[in-house]
Amino acid sequence: NIRDKLKNKKILVTGGAGYIGSTLVPKLLNKGYSVTVLDSLIFNQSTLLDCCSNKKFEFIQADICDQALINKILPKFDIIIPLAAIVGAPACKRNPALTKLVNYDAHINIVENTSHNQIILFPTTKSGYWIGEKDAYCNEETPLRPISDYGKTKVQIEKAFLNKGNALTFRLATV
Repeated sequence: NIRDKLKNKKILVTGGAGYIGSTLVPKLLNKGYSVTVLDSLIFNQSTLLDCCSNKKFEFIQADICDQALINKILPKFDIIIPLAAIVGAPACKRNPALTKLVNYDAHINIVENTSHNQIILFPTTKSGYWIGEKDAYCNEETPLRPISDYGKTKVQIEKAFLNKGNALTFRLATV
């Protein structure tokens, strides 16, 4: 049973206080996983306060761009779920240099500093697809044709993780 094999694994969720992480982290804890969240709390969110009483929960307030810290803690984890990002085309256009640091450089650092024994679970959003046709739907075989810088970066990072050979990506239609 895969769930039993993963039971004692340590999970790192970057950006874990964000939209997906604030739902995912409590579910992982309820299943008995040990979860560490690294988040800068840039929006002063308190979405994970209920998790603080769980002995299997650890929170690190830090920036994913702090490569020295990331590289120091990465080896401690069996599973990495990189959710930290500046999300959406408008937010990315507002500060392209910061967006590149967070959405690309920080994730390439994770690609380069994880071992083949670690598992990466990486979500890609519909921003990677861009069907652009009325009543057209996408599936796992739909070609990725992003048009925004946000979507292009997500596709590039997905490819880098998959090329490393230790990643599973989730192509979400929307969250």
